[in-house]
Amino acid sequence: MAAIELAPGASKNPLAVQMAALMGERLETHPERCGSFERLGGRVAIVAQDTGACLTMRFSDRRAVFFDGIVGIPDLTLRGPSALVQSITSAQGTGLRAREMASQVRRGQLQIHGLPGGFGLLTRLSLILAID
Repeated sequence: MAAIELAPGASKNPLAVQMAALMGERLETHPERCGSFERLGGRVAIVAQDTGACLTMRFSDRRAVFFDGIVGIPDLTLRGPSALVQSITSAQGTGLRAREMASQVRRGQLQIHGLPGGFGLLTRLSLILAID
């Protein structure tokens, strides 16, 4: 079973609460993704530039901890408007998500810091969050 938790103070961050709930829901709906979840390691920051909301997800020891704000040094950082952050978690399938994200990066709507080193982390995270 996936261990997903909110760090102290993160319950006041709607983005952190939403992402934690979404990840838990996806893993419950798709238990075959638990293997990918258990292999996650590192920190991912998400910044919704228009609202100022940001969070850090720390993956280690088969668990995910969601923090309010940027905590530590992220291995991977996604920056963009809040609507774009929402679309990242609602795309269907990793292939579509990868094309969609690449298109948004080319247009300057999304910034991804930490590539190419964080590519595996981004791929696994995308697989876990995919709708289908």
